[in-house]
Amino acid sequence: MTTMLIYDKIVPLNKERHKDLKLSIDNLKFTRGTHFVPMAAVELFQAARDLAVVFAGGEGKNMGLIALLGVKEGENLFVNEDGQWDNETYLPAYFRRYPFVLAKGDNDNFTVCFDESFEGFSADKGKELFAEEGKPSELLNNMVGFLNGYSQDMERTRLFVERLQELDLLVKRELRVADKQGKSYFLRDLHLVDEEKLAKLDDETLGKLHRDGHLGWIYAHLVSVGNASRLALRIPVDANAAAAPAETAANEEPATAE
Repeated sequence: MTTMLIYDKIVPLNKERHKDLKLSIDNLKFTRGTHFVPMAAVELFQAARDLAVVFAGGEGKNMGLIALLGVKEGENLFVNEDGQWDNETYLPAYFRRYPFVLAKGDNDNFTVCFDESFEGFSADKGKELFAEEGKPSELLNNMVGFLNGYSQDMERTRLFVERLQELDLLVKRELRVADKQGKSYFLRDLHLVDEEKLAKLDDETLGKLHRDGHLGWIYAHLVSVGNASRLALRIPVDANAAAAPAETAANEEPATAE
């Protein structure tokens, strides 16, 4: 699964080289080109109200948690042409951390980096990244705290997915959704928690899942899957297009999370 979506030119943040750099984020156009986004498991309780959160990316260590944002590759149905996110729906942390990111270096040390290609950076507009004497600004300090928390949350997510795989709870599924005109789309190469397998777990295993906080995440994930049916309803109605019969919809180009 792609883990560095939307980032183009990642460089280390340097207080000398970037001392005059300022940041202004007026819109979220940078989210428009992706139909899914990586998620941290701790986001599930909030995200489950709006987004379908599933597992994707292949078997083993490549498997991760994602939220579906569209039914076609490269199309995000939660952001409009002006780059404004639907303010009634959850905005994933992956987007909220942009254009910054932590890069892991030697000895497990992390370096704050950023996407130098982001158009919101300039020398004369926005909030400063560094204050006097090269000290991090309030904006940068808050972002570093957010990045550290996000990194920890993603590590917990990795352990969560690993545990589900150990228990053989993830099964491959295909989701079919239809838009307002009856045109169907197939979301393939996704994995969901198998409720039948979950129900057959012994009390000791279920108890450990509960104590680790994993059981709540599982149920939030299962609840969220129902939001997939609402995805295609966000597609604007084309008055000139006829509805596609469901039996021919299999010929449509599928959206995948790979």
